[in-house]
Amino acid sequence: MRVPIWPCRRSVQVLVLLSLFAFPLLARYRHYLYARQLDKLTESWSGTAQGKLLNATDAAVRVGIPDGEGGVPSRRPRRAILERTQNFHGSAWSARVFGVSMTDPLAGAECALASRACTGVLLVGLAIPLVATLLLGRIYCGWICPMDILFGLGFKIRKLLELLEIRPWSVRFWKGSKVVLLGVGLLFALACGLPLLHYLYPPALLGREAHGFVTALFDRAEKGHLGWALAGMTAASLFLLGLLLADIAMSPRFWCNCLCPGGALYSLLGCFRLLKVRRDPEACTLCSRCNEVCPRALKPMVDPIGMECDNCGLCVEVCPSQSLAFRMALKDNGFPAPGVRNAPREEKKLAAAPKNVVTAALLGLAWLSIDSTQAHHILGLPHYCYDKDYPQTPVLKLVENVGNWEVQLTGFPGNPKPGMRTHLTVYITDRTTRSVYSKPLTLSVHRQLVLGREERVYGPEEAMSSQNLFKLYPTYPADGNYQVTLSFEDGEGLSTLRFPLVVGEPGSPWAVVFGSAGGLACFLVVVRAVRIKRARRRATPVAVTP
Repeated sequence: MRVPIWPCRRSVQVLVLLSLFAFPLLARYRHYLYARQLDKLTESWSGTAQGKLLNATDAAVRVGIPDGEGGVPSRRPRRAILERTQNFHGSAWSARVFGVSMTDPLAGAECALASRACTGVLLVGLAIPLVATLLLGRIYCGWICPMDILFGLGFKIRKLLELLEIRPWSVRFWKGSKVVLLGVGLLFALACGLPLLHYLYPPALLGREAHGFVTALFDRAEKGHLGWALAGMTAASLFLLGLLLADIAMSPRFWCNCLCPGGALYSLLGCFRLLKVRRDPEACTLCSRCNEVCPRALKPMVDPIGMECDNCGLCVEVCPSQSLAFRMALKDNGFPAPGVRNAPREEKKLAAAPKNVVTAALLGLAWLSIDSTQAHHILGLPHYCYDKDYPQTPVLKLVENVGNWEVQLTGFPGNPKPGMRTHLTVYITDRTTRSVYSKPLTLSVHRQLVLGREERVYGPEEAMSSQNLFKLYPTYPADGNYQVTLSFEDGEGLSTLRFPLVVGEPGSPWAVVFGSAGGLACFLVVVRAVRIKRARRRATPVAVTP
């Protein structure tokens, strides 16, 4: 009985994806523990997303480490935990786990060509990925790359759209485009000294976005903004989302198969791999199920399948006759099935190129001078070690004119939190005479609700001038958009000014609009699909048995 391959492969990818978020989370946990702020922060953030993440990280890191330090049995083993957390650094682009460094070959190639030097540290990081690729082929794409989960989701969405009677396109792209993109990017790095491909390589982008998300999550918490938010994300997230949409609308895995520079490099390096999917022609029933499930659009039923294979094992798993299997082989010696044409001419051309490309790449790396410079890390003072009042809390200042009067509204803090007692100061002067307004004024605060409705949360409160200033202390009950209304007698009648104010993070009102529109669109698509299927069922003639 064969061991199922798909769960094992997907489990590895999920672990890699989780590590992209776990490593920066572990780094922030280590910083808080090093600064002796962990207990204080977890207590103040109790019940929030940041507090739960720190508590979960603390519980996971302390597994197997007994409590006790400095003669106190119940004290957290701080030194042992700090030593353990030093074993995890990096992302899918470059990582160090338990002292073993691993760097993506594309990152190594760009760094070496841009600097025209190949350091010893870089060679050590490239050793394991290069050996694994030379022996196992494009296994990074099929077993490790976290983007495979995203594009697998895109394939499921395509199937769902077909079920809903929406036919996505099936555009065919030239698979050699990724080799051209790889060559242009490496030549640019060599000529200009600037690495370029990491701005297009999805694993590198995903790693940076995950790091930015976790970092911004805790930076916001330190400023008093707790909870989840899509902070720290850049245009790279939109690029990844665009890849997913293009994968759904145009062609499944078009980026991996036709444009990914990292996939092109792995294919070239793994063209002489030892581990290959081999077919037993005598056992093969020519059912073509292996061809249908191949995510690289290859033909496992045709020998040989070429260097594009990432050894994902899907074809091996679905083969009903078990004619496909992983085997160690120095060269392809399979036999084409009777009546089945061999590999297409395009794949033959691509398969003939790797020898020259790999040879040129090895000669180029040999030409680069070997530098023994070691990497170093500077540990600076983290911002949470500063005084709590540094940097200064921002102040809100709004200025409006009504008639001859200039009204200045100052709010402290500038970004108030729900439930916080704030300080509003009003200063009114005559722009012509520069005299100060000293009569009473009235202030009220309203919360802006959906469809133009308002809810009064403060006032109306009458205030008297104190040293030419009007001071009021409203409290805002919840996150939201608020409006501060001022009313005062300007000599010609009652004047009213309205100042907008944002408390906490109310979110965009467009989220409700787009959410409602999206729900309505999904409902209409389902209704349309049901109507088409019913009409097709009615139009299908029923066979009558004599």
